[in-house]
Amino acid sequence: MKVVLVLVSVFFTKALALQCYECIAHFPETCNRTWECPADVCNSVAATFSLGGVQVEHSVRSCLPAVFCAKGRINTGFLKATFNSKCCKTDLCNDKAVPALPKQPPNGKKCCANDNCSETVNCEGDEDHCIKGTAVPFIFRASLKGCASKSICQDFKSILQHFNMEAHIKCCKGSLCNRLL
Repeated sequence: MKVVLVLVSVFFTKALALQCYECIAHFPETCNRTWECPADVCNSVAATFSLGGVQVEHSVRSCLPAVFCAKGRINTGFLKATFNSKCCKTDLCNDKAVPALPKQPPNGKKCCANDNCSETVNCEGDEDHCIKGTAVPFIFRASLKGCASKSICQDFKSILQHFNMEAHIKCCKGSLCNRLL
């Protein structure tokens, strides 16, 4: 009887596991693979990173924790990043790649880019908050100031903490308000 219960629970658990596509944009052959998702969501994520004007785009479909269901922008002037994700909770629902967020024009808002606010950043598109943050990845401390969309202000700390990084993130609304944070 115990053997039957163990077998039933193993097969029942396997049948309930969420199946997600696992794809990396630069390796299309990986899209044929599926993944038994230990988390509760499948994701399709597109991210762009621009450092000093050099832009890199990255696209992934996989099973990631729900903390990665983020969409928004962060802009420190020298560094810009966008995140676009679609999360879903049914088998193989991440079958389509999401597009990277398009470049947006300045919106008239400015944020401080350094501690004394002698440098500023022109916010773009939905970057409606100023951000000040410090993260401690591994053994060094990284600080940033600039513009961010509301969703990034809400989700950025959780994403960093997911990677066991100490993070102190504060956001405010209003031009140059991060000089006071």
